[in-house]
Amino acid sequence: MSRGLSNAGFDIDLKNALAREGALAHKLTAVGINTIEHKDDNKYFETGNVFIEFRQKGRPSGISTTTADMWAFEYYPNHWLLVPTDVVKKISREELIKKGSVFGGDYNEYEGVLVPLVRFIKYCRG
Repeated sequence: MSRGLSNAGFDIDLKNALAREGALAHKLTAVGINTIEHKDDNKYFETGNVFIEFRQKGRPSGISTTTADMWAFEYYPNHWLLVPTDVVKKISREELIKKGSVFGGDYNEYEGVLVPLVRFIKYCRG
């Protein structure tokens, strides 16, 4: 899984992220999923998109460096959309080609692509 700072309140965010990851991990352990990248995008309800990071300060990060089997998008507290990493990569690449990259995150140091969360749902439904 990728590593990096999330924002100026990193210590608080880290505690919250670890708690949320723990809750999700507990639910998934029984079905044998080994590694998960947990994403909580606070702007989802405003935009309908999730930000998929692939570079920070010019270096590969996020989806480019993840070793996770799946990504878990927590779109509402205790509500996750689980997507295999290969699907996240495929759809992110398609959206990058179609719309280009954007900068976001703290101090706009993260380069990524905005992906409508519904794209993952539609892809998984066939």
